[in-house]
Formats: sequence, C-alpha cells, structure tokens
Amino acid sequence: MSLPLLLLSLAALRIPTVQCFPSHVRTAQVRGKMFQGVSALQLARGRRRREVSVRTTGDLVRDGGRKQRRPLHMRHFGARATLLLTGKVFQFLLGMLNTVEVHHGERLVSAVENRQNGTGLFTVSNHASMLDPAILAAMYPWDRDPDRTLQYWPPWTLCTDVFFKVNPILSFWLTAGKAMPITRASPRGLKQKYLRDFHDKLDAGDWCHMFPEGKITQPWRFPKGKSRLGKFLPGVGKLITSCKKNPILLPIYHKGMHDIVPEEEGDPRMPAKPRSLVPKCSKRVDIYIGRPIDVSDILEKRKSMTSTNWESDSKEDLKTWLAISRRVRDAMRELEDEAWGVDGAQLQVEKAEAEAMELVDRREKEKV
Repeated sequence: MSLPLLLLSLAALRIPTVQCFPSHVRTAQVRGKMFQGVSALQLARGRRRREVSVRTTGDLVRDGGRKQRRPLHMRHFGARATLLLTGKVFQFLLGMLNTVEVHHGERLVSAVENRQNGTGLFTVSNHASMLDPAILAAMYPWDRDPDRTLQYWPPWTLCTDVFFKVNPILSFWLTAGKAMPITRASPRGLKQKYLRDFHDKLDAGDWCHMFPEGKITQPWRFPKGKSRLGKFLPGVGKLITSCKKNPILLPIYHKGMHDIVPEEEGDPRMPAKPRSLVPKCSKRVDIYIGRPIDVSDILEKRKSMTSTNWESDSKEDLKTWLAISRRVRDAMRELEDEAWGVDGAQLQVEKAEAEAMELVDRREKEKV
C-alpha cells in the first residue's frame, strides 16, 4: 500500500490529534461528542454516566477532584479496532508462529473477573524483551464477544514517554492499548505526575501491569546459575501503599521471550540493541501465574510510621516500599525456580547472598 493510501485509511478512522502525550495527560482532540463519553448501548438504556461501573468504563472522580476519562478504545471506534487488531496480531505471533503454554492461568482469570468492585489488580512480571506486552494478549483467554473481552483486557501499562513523542500515529497506538507515559530519570522521581496518573487507575479498581525491573534484562546479563531477575524498583511499594484499598498483587513470570527477540550480547551493565526487529519463530514461551502476594503485615506494621501522602518520601516510607519490592521479588524468584527448575537449596543461598549485599549497601549509605 502506498503512503497516500495509508494516510487516507488512517484519516477514515478519524484518528484524534494527540499532541505528544495520550488523553490522560493531554486531552485528545476528537471530532464530535462521541456520545458524550458513554456508549450507544448505555444511552439506549437511559443510564446516567455516574451509574456506570468503574471497572467497565474507567470513569473516576476522586475525592481530591482528580477526574479521569474513560479509555480511548471505549470512546473512539478507530482505537477500538486498533486494539483488537493488535491483540490478534500478538496472539498470532505467540500462538501460531511460536508455542505458548500458560501455567496456572485460572489464577489470573479469577483475579481479573471475580474480584470485588473497586479492588484493583496489580500484576507484575519480568521484562525480557520489547515485545513483552504481547504476553498480556497471549495469556488472557479472549471471549467470543469482543465487548466482553475489552471490559477487562488489556491492563494499564507504563511506557517511556520518549515513544509518545515520536509521531502522532505511534502515540495513538500506545494510547489505544492503554499505555501510559513514564519519565525515566525524572527530577521528581517517584513523585512525578505520570506515575500518579497510573496510581489513580489502580486506586480506582482497574487492572494495572508493571515491570518492576524498569528495563529489559535477558539471561545473558547474569552469571550462569544465578537468578535472571534484576533489581526491583521501590515504585511497586509506593503504588501499593498509596492506595486507599489494598489491591490484589499477582506475580507473573515468563520464560522464552529472550529467544524471540534476542539482544546483542555485550557489557551487561550497558543497554543492548535487539539483533533484529523481526521476531523469531518456532520458539517456546512458558508463562507462570503465581498466587496473590500478601503484604498486609508490612502495611500494618508500618502503618503508623509511614504516610499515604503522595509527595512524602521519608526514610520510613522508603523502607516500606523496599520491603514490599523485596517480597514481590521473592515471589517472582519462586516462579523463576519453577520455570527453570532451579534447586530449592540454591534458591535459599542466592536469597541469603542478595540480603547480605543489600545490608552492605544500606550500611554504606548510612555512613554517607
């Protein structure tokens, strides 16, 4: 297809003008009222907007006055079509060109569909390739009715804000997939507005997904026989402690994505480029869904010492966030053990070594 025809096709879908950032950061310019934020079915039934379920629409008005719009695919036909097409492409890539096996998938389905209204779902997973979002499409069973599938899938995710600035088409595609920007090495750190917007989705009862490592880490970066998980950032703990109602915390570990999009091996401390932008075929991917992680004891223990204020960054807050991040990593380590068949005794040794290294780092920071 030539470039003019492609541009005309995109124009026919009435793609909104997105200025660098998606609608939850900068309001998208969409022609027409688009039913004023509610679907045609809701208008036909005469329901008011405030009566619509939060989990179904994503509408939210917080006590502090922070109002959020529904996901773009529920307000724009082109975004909905783009999201469904992307999901099918991801399923074809992993389910047809490669082999995918989901272990304990019922745990995810139960957490997504059977949780109480207003209770958020926070899934975390390792980050092994730039195509890891395809995992979210491959592991969740799609219903024959697309509308029912889109009630739950996909989850909100974070993506570096650099990609939102490339061009309006890529920004539209990311926004349609419920990706939200995040600024790496931001001066405000964990206080930045983008992370707060992501937190609001979780606090409203939505499904949110995060890669706690914050970067791609493939097995070649680690010594043989050691854990293939990188350090987990404290943002996981901050998001959980800042929620009014404790969300369900579900770990996910996948093995094999590093074979589909392998990196050029080099210095493990430096970023690496993929060997090819074309994904590999005839590979195997195993996805392991863990049990919900209980962090209520950490929250109760330090409830009186920590603050729920988003701007707070005291030492006690940081300790709580790190304690939650360590527990999440331990749960992910158990799934890694199941995936790679690591001996349980070796797992305990590595865990003790990691704790010793953290203790040394903490003492050095205290001296400074």
